[in-house]
Parts: sequence; structure tokens; C-alpha cells
Amino acid sequence: MKIKGTLPNGAINEVTINIASAGPFLVTKGMALWDRLKEKDAFDIFFCCRYFPGGIEALAEAIKPVIGNKLAKEGLGKIKAKFNEVNGIGPVGVADFMELEDPEERTRIQREAFEFVNELMKQLEVNVFSE
Repeated sequence: MKIKGTLPNGAINEVTINIASAGPFLVTKGMALWDRLKEKDAFDIFFCCRYFPGGIEALAEAIKPVIGNKLAKEGLGKIKAKFNEVNGIGPVGVADFMELEDPEERTRIQREAFEFVNELMKQLEVNVFSE
């Protein structure tokens, strides 16, 4: 996956990153977010949903082969639980990880994270995990 962005010093950089299959990657991120509440896990989930080549539809198709697995349902359900509202742990964690100080930008990013992740959960028909 190629990503391009602006560094803190203003320089523009483009890099190619390799990630595991989208399904197992998101499942493990969901487990991690549930147990350790690190902002980076929330950001990684959002990043995958936001920038997956082909968009949310392609990401959902990439995940469908594992959706019947018990652990996959659990990990994805945990993501849904943490991103279930705009001010939930997931979207707030994304904005925190990005160190956004402008209240309007924080609100925009939280809304974007909420919408992207929930669209994926909707397409996959994921239920909220509860213990």
C-alpha cells in the first residue's frame, strides 16, 4: 500500500508499506484495542478503513473470507464496540494519536473515523462484542 503525506516539518513523503491480510490485521487490532486502549491501535484501524485500495467495499470483500471465524467475529465486534459513537474510545483515540489541537479538526477527524469504521462494520454485518 502506498501512502503519501506531509511530515511535521512540512516535507512531503511517499512510502510503500506492507501489511498483513486486511482481515487478520483488523482482527488483531480489534483485540489489542479492546485490551490495551492504545491510540495507535485505533488509528491503525481508521487508517486501514480510510486508505485501503479500492475503498471500504474492497476492504469488506477482502475480509469476507474470514468473517465466519469465531475470533474474527470477536475482533471485529470489539472494533465496532469501540467505534460505536463519534465520542467513543476509537474515534477519540484516532484524534489523540494525530495530536490534533484544533477543536474543529478533532471533531472532523472523529466523525470521519466513526463513519469509515461503521460503514465497514455495516457492510460486514458485524455485531457489537460484549463480554
